[in-house]
Amino acid sequence: MTTFAADVDADALLSDAGIVRIRSARPDDAVALRAMYERLSSDTLYLRFFTLSATLAGEDVARLTRPADTGHHSLVAEIRGEIVGVATYERLDDPSQAEVAFLVDDAHQGRGVGMLLLEHLATVATANGIVTFVAETLPANARMLRVFSDAGFPLTQTLREDVVHVVVPLRFDEDFRRAVDTREARADAASLRPVLAPKSVAVVGAGADPAGLGHQVLANIVRGGYRGDLYAVNRSGHRVVGVHAYQDLQSIPGPIDVVVIAVPAKHTLDVAREAAARSVAGIVVITAGFAEVGKAGKQQQAELVRICRDAGMRLIGPNCMGIANAAADVALNATFTPASPPPGGIGLMSQSGAVGIAALDYAARSGLGLSTFVSAGNKADVSGNDLLCYWEQDPATTVCALYLESFGNPRKFARIAARVSRSKPIVAVKSGRTVAGSRGAASHTAAAATPDVAVDSLFDQAGVTRVDSLAELFDVATLFDLAPLPRGRRVAIVGNSGGPGVLAADACESAGLEVVQLSEVTRRRLAGLLPAGASIENPVDLLAATDPISFEAALRVLLEAPEIDAVITVYTPIQPGSEIGIGSAIATVQADKPGKPVLACFLGLTAMPRELRSPDGPPVVPFYSFPEPAARALAAAVRYAAWRERPQGVVPEFKGIDLAAARAIVRGVLDANPDGAWVDAKTAVALMESHGVRVAKTVQVADAEGAAQAAVDIGLPVVLKAAGGELVHKTELGGVRLNLRTPDDVRRAFQEMSGALGETMGGAIVQPMVESGVETAIGVVADPTFGPLVMVGLGGVASDLLADRAFHMLPMTVDDAQRQIRSLRAAPLLFGYRNTPLCDVEALEEMMMRVAQLAINVPELSELDLNPVTVSPSGAIAVDVKVRLRPTVGEDPLSRRLR
Repeated sequence: MTTFAADVDADALLSDAGIVRIRSARPDDAVALRAMYERLSSDTLYLRFFTLSATLAGEDVARLTRPADTGHHSLVAEIRGEIVGVATYERLDDPSQAEVAFLVDDAHQGRGVGMLLLEHLATVATANGIVTFVAETLPANARMLRVFSDAGFPLTQTLREDVVHVVVPLRFDEDFRRAVDTREARADAASLRPVLAPKSVAVVGAGADPAGLGHQVLANIVRGGYRGDLYAVNRSGHRVVGVHAYQDLQSIPGPIDVVVIAVPAKHTLDVAREAAARSVAGIVVITAGFAEVGKAGKQQQAELVRICRDAGMRLIGPNCMGIANAAADVALNATFTPASPPPGGIGLMSQSGAVGIAALDYAARSGLGLSTFVSAGNKADVSGNDLLCYWEQDPATTVCALYLESFGNPRKFARIAARVSRSKPIVAVKSGRTVAGSRGAASHTAAAATPDVAVDSLFDQAGVTRVDSLAELFDVATLFDLAPLPRGRRVAIVGNSGGPGVLAADACESAGLEVVQLSEVTRRRLAGLLPAGASIENPVDLLAATDPISFEAALRVLLEAPEIDAVITVYTPIQPGSEIGIGSAIATVQADKPGKPVLACFLGLTAMPRELRSPDGPPVVPFYSFPEPAARALAAAVRYAAWRERPQGVVPEFKGIDLAAARAIVRGVLDANPDGAWVDAKTAVALMESHGVRVAKTVQVADAEGAAQAAVDIGLPVVLKAAGGELVHKTELGGVRLNLRTPDDVRRAFQEMSGALGETMGGAIVQPMVESGVETAIGVVADPTFGPLVMVGLGGVASDLLADRAFHMLPMTVDDAQRQIRSLRAAPLLFGYRNTPLCDVEALEEMMMRVAQLAINVPELSELDLNPVTVSPSGAIAVDVKVRLRPTVGEDPLSRRLR
């Protein structure tokens, strides 16, 4: 069971891109609910109550508005401040079941209101221990039956006495999550389409002063040749840069899709209200002075968001530099930078305005084509998650490029990115690679799981290519945009000089690529084409004075070679203009042989040769000034292509999981320790056993005599360990004694340990000596931003010294567990390294996946260390367990809601 806040208040997107507020019902909603009931048609009333009695409707309002408790909860749906839907559950005699009912205003049926109410009501019910919804519906109520069947939950429908009896098990499994993700992605894309490809734009604050941001935005829109209707708004109403101006939005005669706001912060909310009155699709707030400046600004930003939500508008910014759409039928540059990149396939989002300006300038100078650009600013509403959903469905976008400074909802980002990456590559710069917060971490796992480790884990799972600089972002994105993905890492290098070819080969090998030996057939073909003295080995050296014909012929041979997956050309211009013919040759071959990527490096040239561009301007072949960035970009493409080939895997369902026992353990600990605590060894072992995690037999004792007796009962020899939950590095502290062979050995070890550790010892545990094997470690840390991370690594005393660990976000499939273990440097130890016995790796994989399921089922699990986990030919067994629990209250991070 997952614990979420009992009180619901969430804004979400409807299927037609409108915005609805889903919140818990209040007693003062009675008047608004009665008003909704009075608007309902007789058909809707009959389908809900099986009768047209007005008395039942009145009684229903009273039930709906009574205070919520664990057996009852009602949610209402509001659009523009008006209640348009309601949902409720009532717990039945079987406390695991609840009866549900839904009602939606006729005017808003078919928009997805009922589905959102069902999703959020299910979350609340689950938090209160309800595992099944039941409902009775008339067969004619097709829309309600479709809501149940399309939700993603498993269900049964039975027709008895002209009533459909519906049973809905509330299983938040991958089938349900995928259904929710699909609904959210479609709604997100629909809501942003009129904002990012608007047919009409109004710029408020576009005055006559050229230094004003509003003036600059308007001038850039005009300069870029925007294809839609353009309006200026200023106090004077005077024409600006040739655009007719109005004194307010209400005076504009035509419809408005987007309002760009560039007025002082104190006037921004008033303009937003005007935009709301005009029913615009979205606003872009250039103005700064909101959450980035302190508490007052944060409050003003929250009010701005509320205005937008109540009006059904999307918000970009505030504190942003604008938006752009380079498509020929839009041609919008609503930013305050004049740089206008040509149309292309790269969708770009920058959280930083300064980085955004630099990115647009770089793209314009280099001729890199963009589809859309969004400066997210404070991300009060629209974020990277929303844009990925838009780009996923935008045919003009082939690559998604992100500059991120923070994640609003990284767990949702991981799901969205993993889905989008299956069809379109994502390249991201995530700034901030260092953190000091891990210094205070108490467990091995928590100390290792820095935020940057979490980011790397997220990106790796989701297929996101992480880069370290803006230049590398474009290097990689350009390759993804212009070239096919390589089928492998075998690369050929061809150029007109030996030195640059060697540099390119070194760069490729350093990046993890393979500069392969060419086959005899390929070498013979090259020898028959090239002049004497040319090298037909890889790198291929065509000599300094090579001509375009020879260069083209050699390139064709290499692209046709079955042993080659990609080609990097490295040409050094020997005289002015010599690059013209070579550029033309490369472009011609790439057009004829599109199945393999060709990366064109012209050593020292900062501007792309014109011949590598299409007649209308955008490049057709990825261009680089030096071989090193070309090699790094190609290596990134190889990794992404390999990720695309990975099986998506399935999350296993294990037997032997006692969720009720786990919940009882958690309740017991947190009842005694409301702020959370490290649990004692006995409790930690019991929690592991509730999920089938194999732990060495453990007896907790309070004194030396008890320890000696436990040793006899278990069977000598034994291990004695300090039981204190907060102890880390027990071996170094003298808290572990191994191979104790007699009761006297055990008594003496207990007394010595107690003298050394004092009260922190917390008693002791006695365990049998287990079969020797490879010492590994499994752990969990609940990152406050990223959620639970599951760690596997080398264990025992070498754990911190070698830092051989791998992390994974939830959920975990069988394939995930296999890859994570095999990614360790020490993994060969598990597979018979130097004739050592083969370990039962499947047992280790199963333990990891059971721990992952524990982390899902027990969100209160703050830290877990199983270290060491001894893996031998006969299985895997944890011999030391540390568990920290803490209360967890908050919203479901995967539910459908706007920021």
